[in-house]
Amino acid sequence: MGSSGYVQIVSVRPSEICFAHDSIQSYFSDGRSLEETFRELLWEEISVESLPMIEIMQNNSYWSPRWFVVRGNRRLFLYQKLEELGRLKYVKVIRRSYDEATFKRQVTTVNMGKSVRTRGSYLDQRLGEIWKEYKREKGYCTIS
Repeated sequence: MGSSGYVQIVSVRPSEICFAHDSIQSYFSDGRSLEETFRELLWEEISVESLPMIEIMQNNSYWSPRWFVVRGNRRLFLYQKLEELGRLKYVKVIRRSYDEATFKRQVTTVNMGKSVRTRGSYLDQRLGEIWKEYKREKGYCTIS
């Protein structure tokens, strides 16, 4: 990342952050699966705060002003799923000033960062199964 500019820690809704990549692996670089991390977050075996903060950057000229994650697309994917399920409202992130070289290197999205595809898995289906299991075990009830 660029050495100049500001760095702030702020709380934002995961849904307010766009993905920088068009696809992500279903495993973190340390070998942990997104599926297992989702389960651990849901069952509160680990906390969002125990994971590294994602880093976001705004580009005012790229489509329209939007915050993009430049470090942590897989974590953002999980946070957005938890937000959709009503299990997470805000997440602390590192907000960085715009650095053109970093932004151009990181952003590969083809849909303005609205969604991301997971490579090599049926992750959405498996996360849905984990959510159903959680609701059964915890007696979680939603009002329609």
